[in-house]
Amino acid sequence: MISYTLKNELYSLQMPALILGTANIDRQDNDEGYFDILDKYFELGGTCLDTARVYCNWVEGGDGASEQVIGRWMESRSNRDKVLIATKGGHPYFTEEETINRLDEQSVTEDLSQSLEALKTDYADIYMLHRDDTSKPVEEIMPYLDKFVRSGKVHILGASNWTASRIAEANKFALENGLTPFSVSQINYSLAHSSADILGDDTQVSMDMREYSWYMKNNFPVMAFSPQAKGFFSKLAAGQSATNQLESSYATTANLARLAKVKRLSDKTGHSPAVVTLAYLSSQPFPVSSVFAVSKLWQLEEDMTAQDIRFDEKTVAFLDNLYDV
Repeated sequence: MISYTLKNELYSLQMPALILGTANIDRQDNDEGYFDILDKYFELGGTCLDTARVYCNWVEGGDGASEQVIGRWMESRSNRDKVLIATKGGHPYFTEEETINRLDEQSVTEDLSQSLEALKTDYADIYMLHRDDTSKPVEEIMPYLDKFVRSGKVHILGASNWTASRIAEANKFALENGLTPFSVSQINYSLAHSSADILGDDTQVSMDMREYSWYMKNNFPVMAFSPQAKGFFSKLAAGQSATNQLESSYATTANLARLAKVKRLSDKTGHSPAVVTLAYLSSQPFPVSSVFAVSKLWQLEEDMTAQDIRFDEKTVAFLDNLYDV
């Protein structure tokens, strides 16, 4: 199984290549179905669940469901010591008129407290700021995050949807002042090229060549969300049409060329397109975990086969459409 280590001065975690994302756990009346998927993920060798305080407030009655379901599952299985929990706080409030940023200490502290209560635990293995607010200096942010770690409520710090330059700035300040730095970054990253325009959300950060160069140079770990490009490769490889605007937005010339490569490699290896796209990420020259989500057990069983696959440099270059054969 492919893995890597996250660490700081006080804590160290062994991270898997595949992390189960839970943004689709949005009901309070479906524990049996959700528990089946969580059980199967761990049965197949998984160790880490990704959630957030803001999940799933976009669904009526879904606010807080993701963390609460995970909390009930860990309680019922008595397995907290075997589960790595990554959760996030500080997500802004969006209104029709404005974006209300929430990276002040009070807001994030309240989010963390509510997350721990919902998860029925007294610590988060990984705690990430869900979005950035570039108007707020890192000098104001890193000291209170360090308090979380020193108190034991958080073990590893991460940044979600922060640019590499802001992470570098924050870590420089933290290390110069004896504070805990960020150890991991969560951004939109898949074989498909993406951007704020494609996603329709300018608060999200996607991997591009500038970001990639920094991660490679610093060997900085990434938790890639939307690692299968919302099913773009799997659906189109199966002959299905894009079913919504986001899927259609992915259908650029470059991404269609990569789709052709995925189909060829899938035919050659027998790995499904879904597995090929996950293995592509864990084959990068710096540590990458894929935060993937499923709704059916067969999808989970298929995707989890990617946890043992690492492509060589030639195969990665082929998928990147750098050369043909």
